[in-house]
Amino acid sequence: MQEQFRYLYHLLDNEKFVEARKITEQALENISSLEPEKKIFTEAQLHGFLIDIGCESGSENDLNSAISFFEANEALLQTVMTKSSYYYNLANAKHGLGKIFYSQNKGVHSLTTTKEKFQEPINLYWLAYKTIDTNDKPLTTQILINLSNSLITVNRIVEGLQFLDIVLKQQPNFPQALISRGDNLHYLSVVTNCSVTIALYTQIYKSYDKGILTNSLPPSILKRSEFGKKEALKTIHSYGFDTSNFKKEIQETEKEYNQHSDFRKFCLDNFLTLNEHAIYCTCVAAEKDDLQIGVPQGTFKGNLVPKLELLLNRMKSEFSFARWMFYKSNTEEPFNSDVKFSELLDGEIINSQTEFLRTSYRICYGILDKIALGICKLYDLDSKRIFFETFWEETKRKAELDKVKNIHLNALYSIACDLNTKTGELKHFKNWRNKLEHNLLILKDKREFIPDALKIFEDEEFVAVADVNDFNQKTLHLLQHTRAAIFSYVYCVRLQTIQHKTEDETIKYFNIKFK
Repeated sequence: MQEQFRYLYHLLDNEKFVEARKITEQALENISSLEPEKKIFTEAQLHGFLIDIGCESGSENDLNSAISFFEANEALLQTVMTKSSYYYNLANAKHGLGKIFYSQNKGVHSLTTTKEKFQEPINLYWLAYKTIDTNDKPLTTQILINLSNSLITVNRIVEGLQFLDIVLKQQPNFPQALISRGDNLHYLSVVTNCSVTIALYTQIYKSYDKGILTNSLPPSILKRSEFGKKEALKTIHSYGFDTSNFKKEIQETEKEYNQHSDFRKFCLDNFLTLNEHAIYCTCVAAEKDDLQIGVPQGTFKGNLVPKLELLLNRMKSEFSFARWMFYKSNTEEPFNSDVKFSELLDGEIINSQTEFLRTSYRICYGILDKIALGICKLYDLDSKRIFFETFWEETKRKAELDKVKNIHLNALYSIACDLNTKTGELKHFKNWRNKLEHNLLILKDKREFIPDALKIFEDEEFVAVADVNDFNQKTLHLLQHTRAAIFSYVYCVRLQTIQHKTEDETIKYFNIKFK
């Protein structure tokens, strides 16, 4: 059977889908004599191949067949494979269906369609990621790449690029990540009205070039990558640069990165900057958070954009403070407190570090709610009782937002779906926030076992406990999530309000500058 699997991989790599499908279907018919445990495991492997065939060839039948198998045998399959593998396979199949749907229905879809067709794979990839054994490096890599691709489908570009960069930090020559990065950096330049720089197109060119040099790309992807590389080089040439400049540019970028403060390096390394250039480059241009709605190449009319830019100033200020608090909680020793606490044998870690961490976490939700306010102002909607993860679902508001055609609004809605307290796979973020604000959440190091001698934690409605290391990681994730939402807010407003100059001198145009 292993020899057959190797041959199937060979057929997939060479895009010989008809033959691969035939062999897979025959193998499924011929395994009835196997022992039950071996049979279900082999069926899972073969249906995994069927998912790959369906995704690459665009076959809904292959994908629906695999989905039916995985969903009908969930409990049994989780006795022979990890939960992470189970969710990963199911996510791949449903992501494949979403790709086929989009290929047949191109354009900007409503929020309802976004949720129905594209959100479930994201939920499943999050489940796979949350349940992964951190020692399973190959599966972790594939989950991150496929999660990235699924996020890009709903235009969560900044997050998608972040996960690709995480992979490439560990495996600089991973072909799928390299080609996806080239594709998505180009997509960023097309749909966000960001400044076109030599550094951007150098990164696009290098991503394609390194991916091609792995000599492992399927024929159609190789052809598309060679075209992307050629187009990027044309743009580079149009600015008077050439590949001969690349080595010097890499050295200069590294030098400029090393000149950043330790704090700025921390922000760059952990994807915590609000700077469009820093999405793809760490040079001196990434030194400050200069994200704004207004751009040099665009003009805006009316009095709405200054209000939304004012709101963005508030978000940037709060985000920078939340980020700084997180940094201090991870890099500074606790300072001596002039407070004495009662000894309750509870094991709570209560010091300046955990207070910085808790404050950083809480601030993020205030920022997200301000994004909801900005969306209501942008589209002239009721702004009473708005919470980022739920305000979309109010009947009248949802009907109005469903009419909007703005890909970055879809990205924001997808982020909100992740955080929804009922259906989102990241709902624990809001649950913890509610505990911090309205109940009692204490942080402990669960590696140190301390018995609950006073029976404090039996009252779960009153007090909740979180592991301090887990809370630290989740705070970083929430900061990254919030950063991505701020980017999508800017892109949403920018796309909705940017104007092309006309000859009508009665219209007042303006560009927004920095203080």
